[in-house]
Amino acid sequence: MAKVKISATVDPGRLEKAKQLTGCESVSEVLDRGLRALIESYLEAVHAQGYAIFPQGDDTIAAVDPSIWDDLPWDE
Repeated sequence: MAKVKISATVDPGRLEKAKQLTGCESVSEVLDRGLRALIESYLEAVHAQGYAIFPQGDDTIAAVDPSIWDDLPWDE
């Protein structure tokens, strides 16, 4: 996967807490995991909104399958 170098200003306490909770050692890994979680959360909210607008009978809303992350086009 190609990487993009960025510059970011973040709350140092929040960064350290994220590193402790996740076991990540690098800022890059923390940010990558955070972006992934943000995208997943957004997609789940859109999915749930769709079911709220257009109920599907007895269908159950399921969590996003994490294996989808391997095939996302922006990972290339």
